[in-house]
Amino acid sequence: NRVRYIVRLNEQGATFLWSSTPHNPLESSVDLQIKVHLKELSLLAENLNCHLKNDEIVLSSLDPYNRLLLYACVRPTVKNTEKVRTLATLILDLNSWDAFYWASRFRELWWEHKNYRRLLKVAKAFKLFFGLS
Repeated sequence: NRVRYIVRLNEQGATFLWSSTPHNPLESSVDLQIKVHLKELSLLAENLNCHLKNDEIVLSSLDPYNRLLLYACVRPTVKNTEKVRTLATLILDLNSWDAFYWASRFRELWWEHKNYRRLLKVAKAFKLFFGLS
């Protein structure tokens, strides 16, 4: 079994998970549950050449998964419409190491606290580092 990366979409938002058995994932397979603009996330997924199937975004590898997770974590803190576009462009243009680093930081905090509020400081740091604030 190979690991699959999936983002499940529903009215409450998105659930990011990885698993070799995505239809019966373990609780520890969940990397993030978050309220997010579903249309924006879907558009970004399309730009990353991800497959949208029913209410799931199926990702071929960890890199696009990291990028979508980053967007989902930082986007709720961006209010200005122009900065939202800048964030999307930044996410697409990040090198894979930066995407991996920042997504890993968000994942680790989520695993530890299971609370989005705990991710806000890292989202603010991301925005400061990349000039989005």
